Amino acid sequence: MISSAVKLRHLVLLGGGHAHIGVLRMLGMHPEPDLKVTLVSPSRETPYSGLLPGVVGGHSPEQDLYIDLGRLCQFAGADLVLATATAIDPGGSEIELRNRPNLAYDYLSIDVGIEPALTDLAEFDEALVSVKPIAGFMARFNLVYEQYRGGGAFAIVGAGAAGLELAFALNHRLGIKAEKNGLPKPVLYLCQAAAELLPEAPPRLRAKAKNALAAQGIQFRPQFRAVRQGAGQLASASGAVLEVDQVFWATGAAPQAFLQNSDLAGTPSGYIAVNAQLQSVSHPNVFAVGDAADMVEQARPKAGVYAVRQAPILFKNLVRMHRGQSLIRFKPQQRVLSLISLGEQTALGYKGPFWASGRSLWRLKRRIDYKFLDSFKNLPLMTPPSVSNGEALDPNMQCRGCGAKVASSILSEVLSELDPDGGRVLDDSAVLIPPAGELMIQSVDAFRPIIDDPYVLAKIAVVHAVSDIYAMGGRVGPIMVNLTLPYGSESITRSLLQQVMAGVLSQTKAEGGQLVGGHTAEGLELNITVSVTGWAPPDDIRTSRGTQLDDHLVLTKALGTGTLFAASMRGQAAPSWISHAVAMMLQS
Repeated sequence: MISSAVKLRHLVLLGGGHAHIGVLRMLGMHPEPDLKVTLVSPSRETPYSGLLPGVVGGHSPEQDLYIDLGRLCQFAGADLVLATATAIDPGGSEIELRNRPNLAYDYLSIDVGIEPALTDLAEFDEALVSVKPIAGFMARFNLVYEQYRGGGAFAIVGAGAAGLELAFALNHRLGIKAEKNGLPKPVLYLCQAAAELLPEAPPRLRAKAKNALAAQGIQFRPQFRAVRQGAGQLASASGAVLEVDQVFWATGAAPQAFLQNSDLAGTPSGYIAVNAQLQSVSHPNVFAVGDAADMVEQARPKAGVYAVRQAPILFKNLVRMHRGQSLIRFKPQQRVLSLISLGEQTALGYKGPFWASGRSLWRLKRRIDYKFLDSFKNLPLMTPPSVSNGEALDPNMQCRGCGAKVASSILSEVLSELDPDGGRVLDDSAVLIPPAGELMIQSVDAFRPIIDDPYVLAKIAVVHAVSDIYAMGGRVGPIMVNLTLPYGSESITRSLLQQVMAGVLSQTKAEGGQLVGGHTAEGLELNITVSVTGWAPPDDIRTSRGTQLDDHLVLTKALGTGTLFAASMRGQAAPSWISHAVAMMLQS
């Protein structure tokens, strides 16, 4: 749907963590018409960590683990930019992204998760599999499971709730496969540096967990601080050595390096320091939640349940900041319900001093997990938001013709920053001198926003425009671009223009062409039109005229991308389908 509201401020959600997906869902249900929202994520899907033991244990299919960020952004009216952040400049209000232009923001929220902390290991090799990030873990686990036949030995380092559940899940899944193959079950070691298992849990539950480990043949190794892994061995600081085929690392966490190196105030552990309003203590327009942040006034352990509960307060505070209202406090629970799957369809649970076990708790955990997932996979149907008179555009009051141009100062600044050595000043028109003895080939292509990322959309537009030149046997020459940018504040227009022109210039250079001019205007939605001039000797020109029955037709790309994107607009296309389609459309 095309919005008639002018976008005045830009909110960037960095990372697709549990809190941010909650914010996106709430934005879809309670939109802010004049707030432009962009989600930056390295992947089109985000995993739900609560279901991981069920997937590893074989109780749930892997596709249930993931939430489609593209569909969620579409519901929220947000853009999805698939990119990896490499730095944050809170002073300049910009995020540095890998292999693409920086992204400017007015408000920033960070929910990027953590990295494995491997500093205790003097050495390790490819047999070490880290549980975080989950997407990388699943790829490695699937390979291990595919190659596994039976027997062998595995170690899980870290006996917190995550490591404990993983040990039970692995034992269950690998044991079933070994039995089917008529081979012995694997030997599993659960190792931790501390002396006590789940020290925060009630004593009787700890005893129950130890008994469950023993009953399933999992060897618990307390006071085993791993210091070296490699060559089929896992060694502890005390000199104990385990002979293992694979090590799963489920302990220790560290903030992502680009956060530690930013100017955002941090805690001694390197995480972003936030106040009770989930706001950076050093930069008020920056928020941080989940594993990326430490709440300095009310410390809590790193757990997904807190990130989920932060979402409503984060949403309200982002909206309140945009409206100039006072922020509200996040009040985390003192105690939370912890449910631990035991591999088979049974579980332990505790909250404070109270605990229980049994199949009913496993069913409760499964019901909680799928209720959470269902809230993001079966999104409610919403009516378009009404727009107040102050926010709406009156078509009769908008400039037309030359008056609708984007300010020349913005265009000049953006082009000089992106291509300082680009040569002469661009104009609305260009004078061309054809090479001697060659003919001119011209083509034009226009693209509406089939994807949310303006940088990638611009590259696709150039690729498709020049493809007609190649198809006729020519080589790419001068290129002109006509842009329609959505109405917005000067800062939002400048940022969008920078993303689009960076994509145009990058792909133009890759094709061997030269940007010689173009036109910019404002309208209701982004539109990129690319006009390409090519050259070719007369004898090299090829056309589709004269084709006959039994002629061979060569397809350089698969058919059906239009159908895929139509399905995507209706929430009926798998994220992997769209990722493959975009990658194909970027191939020149």
